[in-house]
Amino acid sequence: MLKEAQDFKDLRDSYVIFITENDVLKHDLPMYHINRKIEELGTDFGDGSHIVYVNGAYKNDADPVGRLMHDFRCTSAIDMFYDELAEPVRFFKETEGGQYTVCKAMEERINKANEITRIDTLTETIKDMMKNLNLSLDKALSVLSISEADKLTIMKRF
Repeated sequence: MLKEAQDFKDLRDSYVIFITENDVLKHDLPMYHINRKIEELGTDFGDGSHIVYVNGAYKNDADPVGRLMHDFRCTSAIDMFYDELAEPVRFFKETEGGQYTVCKAMEERINKANEITRIDTLTETIKDMMKNLNLSLDKALSVLSISEADKLTIMKRF
């Protein structure tokens, strides 16, 4: 977060925000702000590190966080409070271009997951061959006629 020759005082605050499905801290609050402190002094540490847990189960349409969580649970743009969320939902769910974009993205994710599974299976097969047939990695790859591209990917796993 700092460039070379920048001073630590130039470091910006960092926020990690978890939007959880349920109230993980179980105090029925919409959000929990967690900051570090020096226990012995009872003072903030002041390092700019912040964690926020947002209770995804929080329901209160009169509260901005409650409306946001409501919108996150919505399946239809017409039921949403915030136009900033409703517009993309409307595009991706109700237009041909948006539906195509979502389908293409899902297809790519599925293909990537299938490729990972295929490589995982190949890697396990090669490990078994090496162990059971006392083969080197190169010999096992050769016996299975593994492509050069797959060889590089598999070799990174050893």
